[in-house]
Amino acid sequence: MEPVYVFGHKNPDTDSICSAIAFANLENKLGIPAVPCRLGEMNRETKFALQKFGVAEPRLLKTVSAQISDLTNIEKTFIHEDDSLRTALEKLTATKFSSLPVVDQNLKLKAMLHVSEIANTYLNLDHSKLFKEYVTTYENLMTALDGEVISGNYPSGVIGGNLKEISEVEKVQRGDIVLMAPIEEAIDSCLGAGARVILVACDENDHVLPRKGSETAIVLVRSSLFKIVGRIGQSISVSSILTGSSFYSFKKDDFLHDIRDMMKEAAQTNFPVTESDGRIYGTIRTKDLINFNRKKVILVDHNEKNQSVDGIEDAKILRVIDHHKFGNFMTEEPLNITAEIVGSTCTIVYNLYKDCGVEPDKSMAGILLSGVISDTLLLKSPTCTDKDVLAIKELEKICKIKNYKFYGMDLLKAGTSASSMSTHEILTSDLKEFPIKDKIFGVAQINTVDPLSILDKKEDLEREMRKLNEEYRFSLFILVITDIIQSGSYALAIGEDPSILEAALDVKLEDNLVWMPGVISRKKQIMPYIMSASQNFSQK
Repeated sequence: MEPVYVFGHKNPDTDSICSAIAFANLENKLGIPAVPCRLGEMNRETKFALQKFGVAEPRLLKTVSAQISDLTNIEKTFIHEDDSLRTALEKLTATKFSSLPVVDQNLKLKAMLHVSEIANTYLNLDHSKLFKEYVTTYENLMTALDGEVISGNYPSGVIGGNLKEISEVEKVQRGDIVLMAPIEEAIDSCLGAGARVILVACDENDHVLPRKGSETAIVLVRSSLFKIVGRIGQSISVSSILTGSSFYSFKKDDFLHDIRDMMKEAAQTNFPVTESDGRIYGTIRTKDLINFNRKKVILVDHNEKNQSVDGIEDAKILRVIDHHKFGNFMTEEPLNITAEIVGSTCTIVYNLYKDCGVEPDKSMAGILLSGVISDTLLLKSPTCTDKDVLAIKELEKICKIKNYKFYGMDLLKAGTSASSMSTHEILTSDLKEFPIKDKIFGVAQINTVDPLSILDKKEDLEREMRKLNEEYRFSLFILVITDIIQSGSYALAIGEDPSILEAALDVKLEDNLVWMPGVISRKKQIMPYIMSASQNFSQK
């Protein structure tokens, strides 16, 4: 069964990471293979929580875009370089492919063989020089002729002698292969000359005497001389006719959106695909890109495409667990949505444990507790509800934390020391994008017990914010510096029209900065008002 990837939003916070880990754990307990993931680097607060409760860091997921390995139609047939042309043609005919990959003994991709190359070889073949100009093996020759060895020892390996016909019996030399009619005298003459193999064209009524004691292999082929000559040409090894022409090939982990244009512009119609080590994986055509297995995902703590993993449009979303507003969210089929007005997604996940009759173990209870504490700022956030309060009290007992307030303060302090953080880290560790009408707002938040240590970097922050505005095309970038002790926030605004922030929150910026007492929730106390103010500005 394919795994289900569970992840939160980009620039993940503690609630996002912990809810993904805990819900994946619940899914696994219920028999559903789930893998917790993260869409970016974890902040210090989150690392503190995971280390405290001995929980492994989730894997980094960069994209869920469809890859070649997700395709439902991949031709797995390939041609060995030692195969005969007959075998190669049979494989091409069976697959209805005009070309197939050629591999060496280690299954490493070596070339592409097109049916036209086999046809051209047949047209230009000089049988008198066949074993001089082309390589083949005794095994391939026997397969092509479907002969019966009546005496002698049929050899193996690469053919070293020349091909002689009945008219050239007097020219036979040691090691040659001779094709003749069932004429006893001629057979004896070839035996005397040291022929390696004697191919006798005969019908069902012809009788040829075995030669006991002779090493020369006498092979009866029930067909006419004319047909046998054609079959001998089919025994040539594929390696003999490879031209070394260049061709496109892909790795099985390549993304479909990266190879589409290349396939359309290429002269070839079939494209070999390899494993990462160069071994053959299969062959694909342009029309195969239509059907692929979508990666299964569960979104926690977000629902908007711009906050989710790259390539989300290629994925199959099974479920959404969130406590945010829903925006630009559309799926191709129904799905399970669990959305509640609570302060933390971890509160929702904990209640899902209870709904399923599963008690989280100590470590899962610990990270769930950490997520609720983080997102509600130790229950001080206006987003906090009675459900969050109850979750903290119950989780505190399960994970055996003596006092959630003491642990909570340690947790928040672990993530609020900005002295060693770069301006880029401060601005991007918890950055969210909010598209409103024709504008995009970037709003970053950092919680701290020492806001002045961050404001000391104000000029550097403003410079970096201008760069991020250009990179992400933000109309306005707002950094919210939340003082946990004072229960308020500074807002630093850089962009086209900071007056939107002033109108939204009824404040006055001074040198791009303002203190907002009692404002600590980006989701509930800042963004709804900015969205409303933006609508009013667009109507003027």
